[in-house]
Amino acid sequence: MVIQQPNDEELDQILSRMMKNMVMQSRSSGQSCCRYSDKVKGMVSIKSYEEFINVISLCRLAFVLITSTYCPYCYIFKPVFAKVAKIYEGKAAFVEVNADILPEIAWLYNVYSTPTTIVLYNERPIDVIVGHLPFDIFNRYVLEVLNRAGCINT
Repeated sequence: MVIQQPNDEELDQILSRMMKNMVMQSRSSGQSCCRYSDKVKGMVSIKSYEEFINVISLCRLAFVLITSTYCPYCYIFKPVFAKVAKIYEGKAAFVEVNADILPEIAWLYNVYSTPTTIVLYNERPIDVIVGHLPFDIFNRYVLEVLNRAGCINT
């Protein structure tokens, strides 16, 4: 018996169907994209593991930026992340975690390079971006994820 690996297009279709199913389940349960949206305004810099768990549990969708203290690319990308967070505040949680201060969060998601952005849906990772992106590309990416999750019109 030969098992063929799916190609990129087939994987994209499978992931798209999975995301649609997750969105439909969330909508049918009556869960909004962010509860207490006033607590997730802009980018939130996390200082403890408990705070991290509390913030990501407030929204169905969370963008988690893992940085480190002496990372030059983190300094380049952090303002971009914060600007996009301000644009879409209340639609998703935008969280910054310094891996030097909270290494357990970086370990939890197998992050070995900074900056790394992890996209969480219902507190589960669905995508990872390693490195920094220009504003227009990151903004477009976040908008697409919010659209797919059904969080842009709430």
